[in-house]
Amino acid sequence: MAAIPHHVDLNPPSEVTGESIGSMPIYVWEVPVRATHWLIVTSIVVLGATGLYIHAPYLVPSKPVDASSVMASVRFWHEIFAIVFSLSVAFRFYWGFVGNSFASWRQIIPHRREQFYWLGQMAKYYTFRRRHPVPYTGHNHLAGLAYTVVSIGLFAQVLTGLLLFGWIMQAGPIHLLFGWGSAVPGGIQTVRLLHNILTFLFLAFAIHHVYSAVLVDIEERNGVLSSMFSGYKNIKIGQTVEALGLVGEAPEETAREHEVDD
Repeated sequence: MAAIPHHVDLNPPSEVTGESIGSMPIYVWEVPVRATHWLIVTSIVVLGATGLYIHAPYLVPSKPVDASSVMASVRFWHEIFAIVFSLSVAFRFYWGFVGNSFASWRQIIPHRREQFYWLGQMAKYYTFRRRHPVPYTGHNHLAGLAYTVVSIGLFAQVLTGLLLFGWIMQAGPIHLLFGWGSAVPGGIQTVRLLHNILTFLFLAFAIHHVYSAVLVDIEERNGVLSSMFSGYKNIKIGQTVEALGLVGEAPEETAREHEVDD
């Protein structure tokens, strides 16, 4: 395990080093990571809008027949994007085992001493007790902890959605596998309540996520926003905690440094 330095700022201001914070592009986010990211984002937006309508219809047509037709259409699209959402979550979970080091659950989920150290350093930055953010190539470990909790919530949302769907169907394979929602303490209403609470938590997280991405992009000038389209971040050579071996192995960083040396 790498030794943990104390009181080290790995991202000094550019006027000290004479360099810009970002200096070289590195391919960080693979296509499956970016594709599932945007599919989940789109799904959350559509599921949030349609779910709120199903819970409490707004802009209801005056004729009952039209109102029923609108509700049926809303439910249809809710179910379609629920499938997209579920498959995207499942595939991103799988890619955490076969993707590059930046997509790996070993790097995202804090579980080693040095990871918790740098997590604490990022917490200091966000609470104005550290001047500069810790330079990461992939996810910082404070974000990794948040994504771990969010991932658990994503699976819980899929499960509660399937329980609600199984309760509605009353027959078929979905009901056979997920028709036990009424056995949950409090019955199907508890399942519905959890499903609604998770929806609002995801919407709140989305607001914070966008804010944090903009903040980090401005502070680190590493193209974190554009990287979710291109896959590339602009990173100072050899200065990130991954490149220095402080948070585990990152073969992509080593390969990039060898290319530069050659």
